[in-house]
Amino acid sequence: MSVTRRDFFKVCGGTAAALGLSQVKVLNTYAMEPTTGVDVYAFHCGILKTQTQYILKDTRIGVPFDIPVPFFVIRHGSSWVAYDSGDNAQVAVDPIKYWGKNVCAAYMPVMKPYEEFKIQIKRVGLKPEDLHAVIMSHGHLDHCGALEDLAGTDVPIYLQRLELEHIQKQVATGKNTAYIPADFKKMDQCNIKTLDGMFDVFGDQSVIVIPTPGHTPGHQSILVRTSSGQNLILAQDACYTLENMFADIPPGLAYDIPDAMISIHHFKAMTVLGAKLVPPHDPDWWKGKPLAPQKLII
Repeated sequence: MSVTRRDFFKVCGGTAAALGLSQVKVLNTYAMEPTTGVDVYAFHCGILKTQTQYILKDTRIGVPFDIPVPFFVIRHGSSWVAYDSGDNAQVAVDPIKYWGKNVCAAYMPVMKPYEEFKIQIKRVGLKPEDLHAVIMSHGHLDHCGALEDLAGTDVPIYLQRLELEHIQKQVATGKNTAYIPADFKKMDQCNIKTLDGMFDVFGDQSVIVIPTPGHTPGHQSILVRTSSGQNLILAQDACYTLENMFADIPPGLAYDIPDAMISIHHFKAMTVLGAKLVPPHDPDWWKGKPLAPQKLII
């Protein structure tokens, strides 16, 4: 199924003009399911104690900045799709042992055992094997950390091909960076699927995955058209905070800064045209926002 510029324009309140898109791939697995409701549920997997320059490049250097670590579950009728998985469970036990001193010196996680992915999704009545799919924004430690929760299941886990290739290279080094090799120790037991570009998850333009490279080579974000009529941009690390977007500040950690800024400028255009950005690591933005089991409504 293809999505025309006109159709996508109607869905996104004009954001197709910003993205310049003419076709979107569809996962045929879901294309025939009728839409009976689309809702987003947000979860916080603890916080990272970091410094501002690691979020807003060259800004307020040395100033402490505690950021939330979110992941999401999207309900589409009777189907559920997760977007990211937060930190590995071992982070709640001994973060320095699991991530290493150097990583924790820049990003010290503060997480409780009950904040781990497979425990938290019980709030909406789910187990990992109940999910119809998981979309991983990218392979970094605070987004793909609970990949092992999906090992041994048939749940398809979608990564952009470029991101998967980059993960494999990083894991091969055996070094702890923003990619933690131990996070991927059970990857061969997971149902990994690769994407090359955009796709329409359910075939009705309600949940569309958008490649947003820059932070990493294959980062991907999600545009959701909810039952309440909101168009939500689940940006993840393509745009850490609202300040990154409105002040045109690159992310403090980026594989390619020019590409990262292109993604941020697309988001800015989309918000002007009516979409609402969900900035993952913006503690001020999250104040007062509902977490699961409540629906995320902005």
